[in-house]
This record gives sequence, C-alpha cells and structure tokens, in this order.
Amino acid sequence: MPDNNVYNNLQSAACRGSALLLLAATISPLAVAQGGAGDERIREAQPSQSVKDVLREEHALFSRRLTIEPGISYSYSDRSELGLSGFLALDAIFLGNISVDNVESHTTTFDLTARYGITDRLEVQLAIPYVYRNSRYETGGAGGNPDAPVDATVEQGRLGDVSAGVYYRVLPEAEVRPDVVWNLSVRAPTGKHPYDIRTTTIDRGDGELENLTVPKDLPSGNGVWGVSTGLSFLKTVDPAIIFANVGYTHNIERSFDDISSGEEAVPGDVNLGDTISLGFGTAFALNQRFSLSMSLSHQHSFETKITSGGREQEVIGSGANAASVNFGATYGLTDSTSIVTNVGVGMTDDAPDFTLDFRVPFQM
Repeated sequence: MPDNNVYNNLQSAACRGSALLLLAATISPLAVAQGGAGDERIREAQPSQSVKDVLREEHALFSRRLTIEPGISYSYSDRSELGLSGFLALDAIFLGNISVDNVESHTTTFDLTARYGITDRLEVQLAIPYVYRNSRYETGGAGGNPDAPVDATVEQGRLGDVSAGVYYRVLPEAEVRPDVVWNLSVRAPTGKHPYDIRTTTIDRGDGELENLTVPKDLPSGNGVWGVSTGLSFLKTVDPAIIFANVGYTHNIERSFDDISSGEEAVPGDVNLGDTISLGFGTAFALNQRFSLSMSLSHQHSFETKITSGGREQEVIGSGANAASVNFGATYGLTDSTSIVTNVGVGMTDDAPDFTLDFRVPFQM
C-alpha cells in the first residue's frame, strides 16, 4: 500500500507539471507579441527630428512642451516709376521731360515666438516682433533737369504688431486623409501706424524746391486690430510631406484723430482691406535631422476705404496681390534645437523681391 501511494503522488505531480508547461507555452507567445506591438507603437509615435521641424514650421507640432523660437527675417523690394511730362509724336518719339522715381525698401524684423502644446490636439502661440526699416527714395529729372537726381533716406526701428493664436487639431492623419488643423489668431496694433505720418519736400540747398517728397517717419504696423482664421493640411507620403493652407484675415475698422500727411489734422475712420491667403508645398526628410522644402504662397488684399467728413472713399492702388516661391532647409542640431532657413523670391510687383528668414527654435 505505501508503494502504491508514492506512485500515485508522483503520477499526479507529473500531470500537474505537464499542464503548467502547456499553459506557459500557450501564454508566452501572446505576451511576447503584446510586448513587441507596444514597442512598435512607441517607435511610431516618435517622428524624426527633421519631420518635427517641418511640422512645427508648416503646421503644428503639439509636442506638450514649451518651444522658444528667436528669429530674424530680411526683405528687400525695389520699385521704379516712370513719369512722363510731354507728348508722343509719330507714335514713337516722346517729346518732353522724363522723371524716374525709385524706392528701395529694406525691412529687418527681429521676432520672438513662444509655442506651448497644452494637449496633443491644442497648441497656443505668442509672437513679439521688432521692426527696423530703411527706405531710400530717389528721383531723376528734378526741376526739369535729368542730370540732377535727388535722393533721401529714411530709417526707423520700433516694436511691431504683437499677435497671439491658438491651433486645434480637427482630424488626425489617417491612411486616406491628411492631418487637419484649424487656427485662430488676433493681431494687436502695438506698432506705429501709417495714418498720420508727415511728409517733407527735399530742398537742394539753392532755394529751389525739388519734386521729391518723402515721409518723415516709417510705420511698423497696420494700426488696426486684426482677426485671422484658417485651415492647414498635412499628409505624410514617405519620404515626402505634402502641406497646404488657406486663411482669411479681417481687419477691424478704427477711428483716428488724424489720417492726413499734411500739417492740418484730419480725423477719419480707416477700414483696412481684408486679406485672403493660400499656399501649398512639399518637404523631403533626407535623413533623421536634415530636410528640404519648397512652397508657393499667395496673398490677396482688398482695397482700403477711408471715411472722412461723412464721406467714404476707396484708396486707389491700396489693393495688392503678393505671390512668392519659397525654398527652405532645416537641420536638427540636437533633439531639442534646430536651425531653420528660408529664402523667398517674389513673383508679383506687390511681393518683396527677396526675403530671407533665419530661426533657431529650441524646446524646453
């Protein structure tokens, strides 16, 4: 009987051990598979530094971290106007005086932008610019003498218009749809407005007034409150990223004590024309830290209307169409600091001839 009990106990232990081994063999592959899938999801949630740079500059990053982005941008524009005083003979020969007016504008903007991702779908932004402008005015044929050109330079630097905005992810990117972000921003008239700037006429020094009139000061802002809204779209097509945006800016009408460039103050209301903007482009992440981009941007501004003395009138020539082609590059120095450069070439007369942007965003 003892031998039979020992044998039965050994047989029961062997059965229990086999069951445990079978259960372990069944559970282990499932646990390994779940752990592998979790690691893969973590890897997919961490895009490369070059992709992050493209998202931050062209869309929104939603990183849940504070990003500080100091930057400097420079733009140059050159406009020439030909003034004719006379008549055309035989449809080919002009008889009279010719005056050539040329304006060269150099604008340098130092700005500090702060972004913070509150959630993975909500981000806020604040931008503070400082604008330095240098404009050179030149005219030929002054006083009827084409050999006596007159020129003058005006420069000024001061705070620009401060803006604040919010970005909200409406739809996350999926296999068949892009990532869609809605934005809303407000621009405050903290800069110098252009509606009461006095002008002066250049005197050559011999008592003869010339035909060159220049402003005594230069503006650094629009002078009115502005509200902007729009949508941006982004789709990843490895190794490229395709993006597009559309926006609308409404400028709120404002009253001023003086809107004249003369010595006498003239009060009035300024209804700055609204603006429609759109753009699209693509970026290529060449490796983990370096990317290249190219895009086209267009902005159409409607005419400005001024009300003075109870009568509203449209400012002739105040509407504008500005289109430019942009080429950019980003390089990630570290996981939290990057260098962003962009070069723009104007395609229309209302766009700057040349723009250059240089930014160094870093996350804290």
